[in-house]
Amino acid sequence: MRKTYFWLLCSMFVCGTLVVTSCSDDDDDNNGGSVQMSQVNYEKTGGSGAVTLSSGEKIDFQVPQCSEENMAGASIVNDELSVNLYESGEGSDGSWSYSSCNLSVDGYSANKSEYSDVYFYFSQSSGGGSQTFQSVVSETRAEGYGNKLVVTQLSDGSYKFVITGDAYAYDSNSGGQGNSNVANATVSVEFVVPLAANASTSTNVSSKQSSYPSFMPWLGKTVDGVCVINKSQYVGNAVMLWYYDTSLGYSDYEDLKNQAIKALGNPVDCYDKSEGQQPNQDWEDMCYSYFYKDGKFIMVSYCPWRVEEDPQYYQLPKGWDALMATHAARIQVHAIEGMSFDYTALLNGHR
Repeated sequence: MRKTYFWLLCSMFVCGTLVVTSCSDDDDDNNGGSVQMSQVNYEKTGGSGAVTLSSGEKIDFQVPQCSEENMAGASIVNDELSVNLYESGEGSDGSWSYSSCNLSVDGYSANKSEYSDVYFYFSQSSGGGSQTFQSVVSETRAEGYGNKLVVTQLSDGSYKFVITGDAYAYDSNSGGQGNSNVANATVSVEFVVPLAANASTSTNVSSKQSSYPSFMPWLGKTVDGVCVINKSQYVGNAVMLWYYDTSLGYSDYEDLKNQAIKALGNPVDCYDKSEGQQPNQDWEDMCYSYFYKDGKFIMVSYCPWRVEEDPQYYQLPKGWDALMATHAARIQVHAIEGMSFDYTALLNGHR
């Protein structure tokens, strides 16, 4: 371990027990360094809204809450803000329900709270004896209808969104289709979500940065896409590496996996050549290994059948949702420290 020196200055007239706690972001021996996060209060998330049709009919809807099964929230990457929420369930009678809420803001700034003509979409559907579907869209359309958004950061770090303005609403119960380019309603909605990720992205990174978790495996080759989560209510620090280089092979994956084993021990879940095969599956289809120890998490995956002749076709990792994605590049590496949730949620998200 590299030697590091600290100087502590205090009055000489001190008695009692002195306790000093230190934490390093470059701890080669993996002693400490993890950031402990407070639990997100899921009960304070979600919200409600309503659309009022031109006929005067009012339709209420509920924006889903976040949960341990659905860790969602606001992602702020460079100057883009996005929210993706969803909720699904099945009743005892075999009926099912699904709802989703999406919001995106281009040109977002922490110094600005009001925006116009943002994209907002909400839908809910249910099935059983008969299927019903409702949706609400509010954004800039060909006919010029739009909305107003007010963004407020709350004292606990979460974000509140209030949207009012014109919208297009569709309800399968009423049987009306209409022209989605023409507003047929007004919308009013308010909801709260955690800050999932305040992140930055970069491309063609050739060296491991000091801000990355010290236990992150590193291949020593240029990384096509990097996303660093600098602030989050879910994690203390997280970095994602995406490699598209078609010259990389299984041996490179093994190299990364061995580094992860050295850092955190044997994988908590693994599927690759060294762990045997599942029925009717060739190990070369994809490989993945997950590691967890003391709040530290690593994911390494290899997917050689990705078509990578045109890297512009692929969207580089951006924000919280990218943590839930895997096998989207030839090789991926995720490293997280200071997790406020059960690591198995990431395993399930990658399946």
